[in-house]
Amino acid sequence: MAGRKKILKKKLKEPDEFIGFTEKTYLFVTRHLKPILTGGVLLLFFVFAFIFFQRSEKQNEAYADQKFSLAVQLYQSISSPYREESPAEYQNALEKFDEVISKFPRTLSGKLSLFYKGNVHFRLAAYEEAIKEYQVFLQKAGKERLYRVLALESMGYTYERIKDYEKALHAFQQILEMGETFELADAYLNIGHCYEKIGKNKEALESYKAFLRISEKSSVANAVLRKVSLLER
Repeated sequence: MAGRKKILKKKLKEPDEFIGFTEKTYLFVTRHLKPILTGGVLLLFFVFAFIFFQRSEKQNEAYADQKFSLAVQLYQSISSPYREESPAEYQNALEKFDEVISKFPRTLSGKLSLFYKGNVHFRLAAYEEAIKEYQVFLQKAGKERLYRVLALESMGYTYERIKDYEKALHAFQQILEMGETFELADAYLNIGHCYEKIGKNKEALESYKAFLRISEKSSVANAVLRKVSLLER
């Protein structure tokens, strides 16, 4: 019993750890109350700001998508093969794509509008402007692969129009590097054409043969076979 009493007395004399921690916490909070409150207010501000930003971005995406869809519909209607092209209508389409780009530059619709602006300039035979739009789009496209391939292809065609076959070749070769199978055959065909234009018949022949291996049932396969036959002579 005497030993037990000594242990109890000793425990009573020792400070309670929980009470000690609570007192220290209280003292710390009272001494640093102002910066703690300021930090809490700032944290809440950033949380609400982030939530507001996310909602704003979603709204912008929705608005941009609506305006972009209308611009694309207009572009498709005036570039139909069943009607005569109108420069005035193309100019109207340019203005609509410009609006999406200027108001919603960070959205996907804003970036895709750059690609379509390139297409409109191409239709208007403003080839230098078309190339600039494709280049800006490619810089901002990020991980977007489908439209990146289409932009490279369109840029290649545009360089061909101004007879800059070296740069056209480079654009088509980048499609091969991306490895998108749905455009490989056309890329080889276009590369063969560019090589032929700059007098590199051996490289042109290899590209045409690569095209035939991938797309032997193509509607242009017979024409490519004739080219291969001529180049092999």
